[in-house]
Amino acid sequence: MRTWILILLFSGISFAQQYGEKFESSTNIGQIGLTITNIGVLGNSFRGTFVSKNQPSCEYPIGSGIEHLFDGGFWIGAEVRGQKLVSTGAAGDDANGYDAGNAGYEFTSTKSIIERSNLENSKNYSPLAISHQDFVMEFSDTLTRVPNGGPIITDHTQPLYANIKLESYSWNFPFAEYFVILNYTIKNVGKDNWKNIFLGQWGDYIVRNVKRTAPRGTDFFSHSSFGFIDSLQMFYAYDYDGDPGFTDSYVSVKILGGDWRGSLINPIAFKNWPDSLRSLYKNGTTPIDSLRSFVQFWGFKSTDLNLGSPKNDGERYLKMSSQVAQSIYQQEIENKPSNLLSEISIGPIAEVKSGETISIAFAIVCANKSGTRPSTINDSLSRVELSENIAWSMRAFNGEDANGNGILDFGEDLNQNGKLDRYRLPEPPTPPIMKVIPTNNAVSIYWDKRAETSIDPISRKKDFEGYRIYRTMPTGLSNSNDELILMTEIDSAQNNVGSNNGFDSRGNFTKLSSPEIFENDTTKYFYRYDVKNLLNGWQYKFAITSFDEGDAERNILSLESSKYFTQQKVFPGTIPNKDFSNGKVFVYPNPFYKTALWDGTSERDKKIYFANLPLKCDIKIYTLSGEQVETIRHDGLIYKGEGTRWFQTFSGGDATLSGGEHAWDLISQNDQALASGMYLFSVKDLESGKTEIGKFIIIK
Repeated sequence: MRTWILILLFSGISFAQQYGEKFESSTNIGQIGLTITNIGVLGNSFRGTFVSKNQPSCEYPIGSGIEHLFDGGFWIGAEVRGQKLVSTGAAGDDANGYDAGNAGYEFTSTKSIIERSNLENSKNYSPLAISHQDFVMEFSDTLTRVPNGGPIITDHTQPLYANIKLESYSWNFPFAEYFVILNYTIKNVGKDNWKNIFLGQWGDYIVRNVKRTAPRGTDFFSHSSFGFIDSLQMFYAYDYDGDPGFTDSYVSVKILGGDWRGSLINPIAFKNWPDSLRSLYKNGTTPIDSLRSFVQFWGFKSTDLNLGSPKNDGERYLKMSSQVAQSIYQQEIENKPSNLLSEISIGPIAEVKSGETISIAFAIVCANKSGTRPSTINDSLSRVELSENIAWSMRAFNGEDANGNGILDFGEDLNQNGKLDRYRLPEPPTPPIMKVIPTNNAVSIYWDKRAETSIDPISRKKDFEGYRIYRTMPTGLSNSNDELILMTEIDSAQNNVGSNNGFDSRGNFTKLSSPEIFENDTTKYFYRYDVKNLLNGWQYKFAITSFDEGDAERNILSLESSKYFTQQKVFPGTIPNKDFSNGKVFVYPNPFYKTALWDGTSERDKKIYFANLPLKCDIKIYTLSGEQVETIRHDGLIYKGEGTRWFQTFSGGDATLSGGEHAWDLISQNDQALASGMYLFSVKDLESGKTEIGKFIIIK
């Protein structure tokens, strides 16, 4: 059974003081929310106590509540003076996750995480950035106790003396937003050379929807199933039978490759290694042909070494250097619900001398299950999307290395700098800047035209083709489907790509005769699309993307920018009612039925709307006996649902409302839920001083 313990603070020293001001961050540019720390730990053990802002552990898609990782971390093993030593970023043998000083959590740091981006409009823009969102951090295994007065790290008495720089890369391209790349550069800072080195990634992968099922108790952790595909150097996990219909996704860890003395660490590329490296292996204890990837799984509290938790460096090194037995895999792991730990590694690399560096990159890849079959079915047809996403992660790693052989061949040097550049991807046009204005039962979508001047970094051509506009169905229930659905496509009529309907005004689409400029907004908007017949008070998400012509010369199909990057959450509703000239203020739904699934089942997720409000006003609610139960100040210019939990939980506090409506959770100023009955309200326009009154009914 898993137990839970709180993080301890030692001598009044905070985690920020121990590990740097920014000791954890989570990716949010694509569709994976992965927590990354500057002490080598991935994930947050599902505990808000470790992650300061309750960030996701490995959530996919972001905002869904579907988590894929309890915690994980980097492993490095090597022989030093005849001893097998392993240093681990996470191990989790005690099932407690990370706490300062826990056994298996052996990396420390006092340096903050650096965030950077290669997007020129980002506040973190840096010419050094590799991706749309990089996190850069450094840590080491050289200390045997947590710095700045922290505890001794249990069982960490023999460091390898490894300094590690981790760079994570993530993108918002629709073909690249399903993976995060972890690029580790390891330096031997000790006096001894390392022999027969293994590099690995350990993890406690759990696929469950934590919004639907709270992460507590043994049963929560016992529904994932696991598999591995040796030829792809990857393993994966999925929810076998825990939250069917709510967790139809995979998570995978893929070995991408690395660099050792200028050559690619990847079994697939053996034939391309220079003779000097081949001879080093052949003349040593490990022939080159034995370098390969290894996958292990083991259960909690098991004493069987084939499945059991390793308790010391020797046993961990054995895990890193051996494959799980096929018979054990088929009998204990394949297509069965379980609670297992996973470790994938590559090696042995013959030697890393004192002062020498070596690198290795992994991809954390997520994907939806393909098809509509039951969650218990897992086969190649189920993994079609996973395979596609893994292929794109490999393409990102390869960069200019189109054939993946680790050598810059003729025609691959796209930027003509004489070296092989990794992490280069073809790019769709720059996503447009979008503004969505909600009105009564409708919205108007505006966007700019910066995408039309985009230049693809691979083809070096302006290849813009058109725009696509997406929306969701209205979201009221807390678990409603919020998938973005294509509404319309607007594109060039000059070729055979897309709908070929042109950019002339028609129907709901308007090409503005002069650009629209809004107050406190410097963007010039050139297009508008109107969406009508929407439901007031319900959340919609809208997004607009740009797409290109594709690149026939390089066999690249048309690429589209991410619809999740520009999406905005809006609530259609009545517009501000100046001086009550547009009719009376009213409440909806009225009567309000507590048992109706308008907003969900939780008492504090319920809400009603005051509508047809002035732009700025005071709302007061009374019982029939005249007792005041609540006062609300409304400012339609800035109101985003503050004070009502539904918006914080399901909109993240960034929704746009129409300015003439205000939601209330039916909780009194004394923090009590209102009882059944009739209630009165008054609304005072703060500009004119006029007052309107009304009533509403609650039925429980």
